Amino acid sequence: MAIKRLDYKMPYKILALLLFPLYLLASPPSWFVNGNINAKSNEYIGYGSGKSKTEAKQNAKSDISNSIQSTIRSSLSINTQENNDEYSSNVRSNIESFSSIELSDTKVVKSEYIDDKWYIAIKYENLPFTKKVRKQFDSTTHLEKETNQYLVSTMLLKELKNEFGFYPKITIDKNMLLIGNKSFPISSSTLQKLFSSKISENIDLDIPKKVKHEEFYFIKITPKKKSYMTLVQIYENGESSILFDNKDVIKDKKIVFPNPDEYNGLEAYLNDGQIRSKDMTIAILCKTKKDFSYFDYMSTSKESYAKVYGKMFDAIDGCETSSKIMSITR
Repeated sequence: MAIKRLDYKMPYKILALLLFPLYLLASPPSWFVNGNINAKSNEYIGYGSGKSKTEAKQNAKSDISNSIQSTIRSSLSINTQENNDEYSSNVRSNIESFSSIELSDTKVVKSEYIDDKWYIAIKYENLPFTKKVRKQFDSTTHLEKETNQYLVSTMLLKELKNEFGFYPKITIDKNMLLIGNKSFPISSSTLQKLFSSKISENIDLDIPKKVKHEEFYFIKITPKKKSYMTLVQIYENGESSILFDNKDVIKDKKIVFPNPDEYNGLEAYLNDGQIRSKDMTIAILCKTKKDFSYFDYMSTSKESYAKVYGKMFDAIDGCETSSKIMSITR
């Protein structure tokens, strides 16, 4: 009896056909590989991949960050002058300035999930914050106007006025800016635009302009009339601390904080990784006592903080204020 020979080539052909489409599925999508998503001149597209959608988004943000930093370097290199030290300083300053901006207003423009991996493209509109805010309003006739005297003295409100034609009424709720019925995330760079050096003729406020990390200093205040005084510090990251509140002060009697007979002063400090930072001290003089119960108070052993600085601006409305900004460096 003849024995039929088995054809071993057939299984290999079938296996190759089965693996071929799997290989295609495992490949990143063409739009991701080619990076060919269209963008306007003021937009950056970032591409990222990861096992989770969150990881992919973060990698896409890093891609945008690297692109903008490269643009800064390229732009500055065109204007390189003979002083290389000055050039290097300008490059570093611009990159640090960008790095302080959180890319919180990005939009996902394309995403695909292939073979247990996310591929994402996000868009970042490289416009000043206030221009982005203004673009969200077709009409501004229904918006209230800001009357808070401290807020209208800040750079942020002045920039908003340039866009809106008036000071729009704002509310700060933790890390969000509210105008009308719309809200916008506040980055640390935007927060700094709420820092303002504002001097009242009825409050002499004296703090150092610059201090070193871990250096001790004192705050000196002289009220020019009898009233209730509160002393507040707001930090670059949006945290705040009440140093004292509703103190019944006497006209022309100087106050030194903390008491030099008991303390070496306030200690300036930077968080790990920080090279420089800014603190704002506000001395507030009110006719009547104000409720600061929702703020954290500085203890004698350790400072505690609350990210409710927006409420502070509301609380001091109608009071006289003097504010100064202090730079801290290593």
